[in-house]
Amino acid sequence: MRHKYLFLIILLQFAFYSCSSNSSDNDNPIVSDVKLELNNSELKMDVGENETLTVTKAPSTNETLVWSTSNKVVATVFNGIVTAQQSGTAIITATLGTHTAQCTVTVAQRTYKLVWSDEFDGNTLNTDNWAYETGGNGWGNNEKQYYTNRPENIRVENGFLTIEARKENYEGSAYTSARIKSANKKDFAYGKIEARLKVPSGKGTWPAFWMLGYGSWPSAGEIDIMEHVGYQPKAIHCALHTKNKNGMNGQNFKGTQELAENVANDFHIITMEWVKDELLGFDRIHISIDGVETTTFGETPPLQDSGDWPFNKNFFFILNFAIGGNWGGIQGIDDTIFNNPVLYQVDYVRVYQLQ
Repeated sequence: MRHKYLFLIILLQFAFYSCSSNSSDNDNPIVSDVKLELNNSELKMDVGENETLTVTKAPSTNETLVWSTSNKVVATVFNGIVTAQQSGTAIITATLGTHTAQCTVTVAQRTYKLVWSDEFDGNTLNTDNWAYETGGNGWGNNEKQYYTNRPENIRVENGFLTIEARKENYEGSAYTSARIKSANKKDFAYGKIEARLKVPSGKGTWPAFWMLGYGSWPSAGEIDIMEHVGYQPKAIHCALHTKNKNGMNGQNFKGTQELAENVANDFHIITMEWVKDELLGFDRIHISIDGVETTTFGETPPLQDSGDWPFNKNFFFILNFAIGGNWGGIQGIDDTIFNNPVLYQVDYVRVYQLQ
């Protein structure tokens, strides 16, 4: 009986240590094998799930048990409680003095279903999805083109939406191109948004794939999923514009990915994952190119308070190809590129949402 009570006391000490391992007050060191061990060496989790890691063996010590994660974007840990934040892999480490034990956490990819797409099949633009925007006057960026709805500038052919910029005098402008939007036709909040596209090359070109919120700019918000300026041939840009942080004051949120080769050499898949309540109850927006993440934009309480996170409502798409302008024309326009067709091609736009 005496041995049984002694065994129970040791078990109680062990349980207490597992629950309070992050406390600096550790008066009950475990007497066990020298090796530090956890109840799991691997965990497979879904985004938002919690799992608890506990110490199953530990050396005798008065040191404090410390938990850490190799990637807090994927998984966080507090007192052994692991929370899956985003798909990917993270290593959770328990450290006790000079001893460590680890658990590999794999957070599964989110499961999405396709809810809408335009594959640009056939030979006409689907006006149930898109409306043409026409006109000149710079479009707020001192752009040099006049947007038309002519087949010379925009057409659906061979499975692509093709926007062609031309050097020609038209309605007082020296260039023509095209722009379409899905406002009041197709708009979305959250999910995975993907486009496969090929940008043109040459100084002065400025194609974009972006989204706007309903209401006045910039308070309603703008998501630039992809922008490319021809004078930076290897770079693809993304950005957010909000009430107080926008392109007018240069404080907009932005990211850039440099490719090994010129962007215009091939088609690229541009992906945005727009996730509700992803990290500690806050939204996040991830942009990636060909599966490589460019950047993550995250909601915070200060952004909420200042009105600078309007990204919790429906936004609509815009596809356009500008010539020149405040950004695209910084190094001028190379008119020799128009000796050959100057094309912005889009294979598809797809929207997925969580199942």
